[in-house]
Amino acid sequence: MVTRPLLQLGGVVCDLDVGDAKPVAQRPRPVAPQVSIKVYELLKKLLETKLIEHSESPWASPIVIVLKKYGIDIRMCIDYRVVNSFIRLSNYPLPLIDDLLTDFECAMWFMSLDMASGFWAVRMTERAKLISAFVCPFGHFQWVRMPFGLKNAPLVYQYMINNCLWGFVRLSPEEEVLVDRDVLDYLKEPQRLERSEVDHYLTALTERMTVFRRNIPAPSQMGPVLGRSSYIDDIAHGSRTWDELCEDLDALLYRLRYWKISVSLPKSEFGKRTISYLSHEIEAEGIRAIPKIMKGIQDLLFPSTLKGVQSFLGSLNYYHEFIEDFPVVAAVLYELSDEQVRAGRDLSRAKEAFDILKQKIVSTPLLRHPDRTKPFVIILHANQWAACAVLGQEHDGVIQPVRFTGRVLNDAELRYHIAEKEVLAVIRVLHVFKTLIEGCSLVVYTRHSVLKWVIKSKTANGHLVP
Repeated sequence: MVTRPLLQLGGVVCDLDVGDAKPVAQRPRPVAPQVSIKVYELLKKLLETKLIEHSESPWASPIVIVLKKYGIDIRMCIDYRVVNSFIRLSNYPLPLIDDLLTDFECAMWFMSLDMASGFWAVRMTERAKLISAFVCPFGHFQWVRMPFGLKNAPLVYQYMINNCLWGFVRLSPEEEVLVDRDVLDYLKEPQRLERSEVDHYLTALTERMTVFRRNIPAPSQMGPVLGRSSYIDDIAHGSRTWDELCEDLDALLYRLRYWKISVSLPKSEFGKRTISYLSHEIEAEGIRAIPKIMKGIQDLLFPSTLKGVQSFLGSLNYYHEFIEDFPVVAAVLYELSDEQVRAGRDLSRAKEAFDILKQKIVSTPLLRHPDRTKPFVIILHANQWAACAVLGQEHDGVIQPVRFTGRVLNDAELRYHIAEKEVLAVIRVLHVFKTLIEGCSLVVYTRHSVLKWVIKSKTANGHLVP
């Protein structure tokens, strides 16, 4: 828990647009007596650090108290489901996880940076404060800084961190005056104003117009910090040498200081041979999956409802590129009906597939970093229900996996010849891993010579042509 006022990010604010929606004031939910004193203490600290303030907003969302591990500490969550249904979704994109895991092929040393109370460093506009208001038995409050749980909050932070590390725009002279002198010296930026010249309207200026609206281009020396991956408040970076890693760390930290972004040292790692990033383990040879579901999965019983089956498949789907033949094995589970699961009827094949997937998720292989100087190898596998493929590369005379992919066939595709299904697997590789393999040589291993015919044919059916 933060015990002192946080820095506020320069020139960045969170605004929320609910259109013409009428404010909704929900009733507070009861808090268990045994945790009420903890809720009071938490609210008092939030008020002291000016993260929240008392509210008279027409909006009100209820709080939900969650006990942390061992049931000693609490986490206060706010149920923003009703409010979020009115907030207009931003079109700003979040990066794809797989794209963030493909730029470490030459790295030998790694670091990961976790931002300190990331969202809380972003200020709220006046109307966003009102929309963020929440109620509890202790009163009616609203956020001064951006909270977790609001729609668009991750997108606002991603927008800010992308600009910080790519260097599209800069702070205004009035805001830049508040940046530490050594940071400006490192970035080779002259100080354009003195602190005494900062006008009293600065806060109002940044409230009404963010750095993105002012759109002051950043100079060339404040160009991108390359070779790093950033997802909301998590940054990972790899370097070929120790000295290069230290230089890159300097560049990252000075850029973060320019934008007043704090790093959480206890949650960050520096100068490591292996780091954890987005539930993956990254090392010089490749990446591994470290799913949270692995804990206790061997004792997991077959679900008693279709929703339970779907939840299990959803947990695995995040790591489908680490599970060979995932669609082939999972196909029978996707075909289940709720009535069939509840009745326990004809579930022998489904339970067998369930056990196989449990075993696969605890023994996911190391996926090698793609080496774009080498040819890629595609190994195909198609059966009655699915078309799958392994994208690999040869290392020390052995083909090692880079990624797995596949999908369940639709009704029309189920009638295809097995060779045609393998063509579908090739097409999937070309689509899913386009940016990974573009411009590289490909070698396809197949049992059917029809693939050679498809590549050269001018009369092949449309569904067989990429």
